[in-house]
Amino acid sequence: MLKYNTARKGVVLFIVLATILVVTILAAVILGLVSNQFRLTTHQVSRIKAYYAGKGVMNYALDMLRQGTWSSDASGSGTNRYACHGNCTALGGTPPYTYTIPTDSDIPYNILVTIFPRDAAENALLMGNVTQINIRTEYTYTP
Repeated sequence: MLKYNTARKGVVLFIVLATILVVTILAAVILGLVSNQFRLTTHQVSRIKAYYAGKGVMNYALDMLRQGTWSSDASGSGTNRYACHGNCTALGGTPPYTYTIPTDSDIPYNILVTIFPRDAAENALLMGNVTQINIRTEYTYTP
């Protein structure tokens, strides 16, 4: 007759529990890494979208300035132009001009364009009518 050692049962149980614990810890670490990488990638993609939305409106503003459609305020305080998805009040009050960005759920960022004239001395130095443009998007990172 074969004798069954009860002490071996405890050792096997300990090995199985230790294996399950190691696999669970490994799975939690991998899940944490994947989650963190997803969050960082989403942030980076959103930041790049906001950057290129600003670049696109900057090109549009330069084209409007070249055509003479837009101009800067002669007082030197700057003229605000807004490129929005329909709601420009979030960027600060009623805009003097709104360029409506075609509906695009992929780029939801509103953009503020401020056009400043340079002073007469600087324009004389640069031999031309020079304008400074500031572009601001409303992108903020929320983890």
